Amino acid sequence: MAKYSIFGAGPGGLYTAWRLVSSGKLTSEDTLNLYDWGKYAFTSDDRGTREPAGRICTYHYRGNPENSYIEVGGMRYIEWDGQPDGDGHRLVTWTIDQLGLTGESEPFNTTSDPLFYLRQKNFYSSQISSFAPAPYNANRFNATNPPDDAIAEVSTDATGNQQIKTRAQQCNFYQNGTIPESLKSSVYRTGDPLKNIGYWNLLIDQLGTEGYEYAAAGGGYNSNVINWNAADALVYNGEFAPGGSFKTLKDGYSSLFAALFTAIQEACASQEIAFHYHPHTRLRSIYLDKNNNNAITFTLGRFGEKFRQFGPVRTTDFAWLAMPPGSLEIVAEGSRYQEGPIIDVLNQKQVALYRESVLLQPSYKVAMFFKNQWWKGEGEDNDIRYMPKLNGIDQEGNAIPNVFGPTITDLPIRQIYYFGDNHPGAGLPAADDPQTKVYGILASYDDERFVRFWQEMEVSVHKLRTEPLSWLTQPLVGPQEATPEMVRMLREQLAEVHWGPGSSIDKVPHPLQTVFMDWSQKPFRAGYHAWAAHYDIGDVMQRIRKPTLLLNDDATNANLFIVGSAYSNDQAWVEGAFCTAESVLEDFLGVATPEVNANPINDQYPFICG
Repeated sequence: MAKYSIFGAGPGGLYTAWRLVSSGKLTSEDTLNLYDWGKYAFTSDDRGTREPAGRICTYHYRGNPENSYIEVGGMRYIEWDGQPDGDGHRLVTWTIDQLGLTGESEPFNTTSDPLFYLRQKNFYSSQISSFAPAPYNANRFNATNPPDDAIAEVSTDATGNQQIKTRAQQCNFYQNGTIPESLKSSVYRTGDPLKNIGYWNLLIDQLGTEGYEYAAAGGGYNSNVINWNAADALVYNGEFAPGGSFKTLKDGYSSLFAALFTAIQEACASQEIAFHYHPHTRLRSIYLDKNNNNAITFTLGRFGEKFRQFGPVRTTDFAWLAMPPGSLEIVAEGSRYQEGPIIDVLNQKQVALYRESVLLQPSYKVAMFFKNQWWKGEGEDNDIRYMPKLNGIDQEGNAIPNVFGPTITDLPIRQIYYFGDNHPGAGLPAADDPQTKVYGILASYDDERFVRFWQEMEVSVHKLRTEPLSWLTQPLVGPQEATPEMVRMLREQLAEVHWGPGSSIDKVPHPLQTVFMDWSQKPFRAGYHAWAAHYDIGDVMQRIRKPTLLLNDDATNANLFIVGSAYSNDQAWVEGAFCTAESVLEDFLGVATPEVNANPINDQYPFICG
């Protein structure tokens, strides 16, 4: 008769709950509690959430799931082909299959020839050459190659041209990778451990300042070129390059998590397991009570209460902190106020050291909906000059469907993705289509230093702030309507990107709706994460999962776990959250490894390094 408590209803928390109840681990005498600071909302027809499930949020125009949508959180995965040595996200692919959603999977194609607008110059990737270099005085590559080529060449030099493909090879490189003789550097020496080198430091050393600026601007993500763990960055940085092979679900990525939630409810009902979902409830503190045999003890807080707890002090037999580092820090802060004979696990020195082993990377997304696809030249008197290449041909000569972009710029909007018309009736003849067509774009997908640019436009120019930023929890509420000033700024920059410098804001029509998601705000404080330098990644992955293993006392048997993508091989991917959760279930609770065609899914795919 055990109590299982999961704090966080994002991918890691939902996956943990689903695997617990579907694996036969729980009985009718057990209780499963799922606590969610926000609210996990899904529609009766399971067409996707209208409020975020962690950092996943499919937003439909006007909040109606019958309308077109844009992903304002995580939006795609890499499908696994089922082969033991194949590429892709194995647990996400397996979960989609187990939930009966494989038929809902469809391509999320990105163009292999993106449109760039850098330093007020428009050009396509295919146009970059020694005759038409990008507008950067790069001292090594001379900007005569696409920016991803510069990153790739540094990776080749810094890895000694090693083939680092499998998870096992990656884990070995994180631990043992060193500067090879092939890397010519005035700063680093042959044999220096790459895990102790910042990636920004390495790129500047290899590319020079202008080369680095070109790689940073042209890559689309500032977060990919910050000073994170160089050993990890050298392996990881190619996954988001334009032209990558991605998949999504036709009704939006959130539909995966709506299906997970439903599966949890149904499994608990069929097995008579007591399941309690607690929305708008946050974990305020958690610790071990020495007076109660080191029992896992916690207090809760309401959604709108910043510091106060409510209700009695509670205990549980198993606890999962399914939350990212920014949220863990909030819980750690609340735990510091607890008094008495306790073990404050999260604030122990070694636990805090490992909690801070990843860098928080704030990100921002703005979705806009229009009555026509002006970026394709539609609409009256549309003389668009620089049209994104949204149609492509595969190697067999067939048209590639659903090409979303991106277009990449050094303006604060940074990346643009073109979702178009994707509501449930999309593709039907006009007479049979019950919906008025609405076309959406992810008008701004940016991170790091540009987040504050948009954050200052969240409040109208005619108003003062009424709450401190440190109190805001906008990501838990869901997408918010943009101010008129933000809309005008977006139109101005979109016009410049697609028509060139000095173009009129009127080139871009007035949108039907514009909403934003500011992932820099509490409780997440980041859209994604990266491993810091000067850490043994594998050791952190192993031990942070059960933080009591880092303590120097008799509390190591407490079943307190941390899961989520931040402390994984797949930061910024749902796969990372699933993998850490699965590793905890297998290693500490004895849940059997998932099998596909009678083959263990992790036979050549360790879920975490160790």
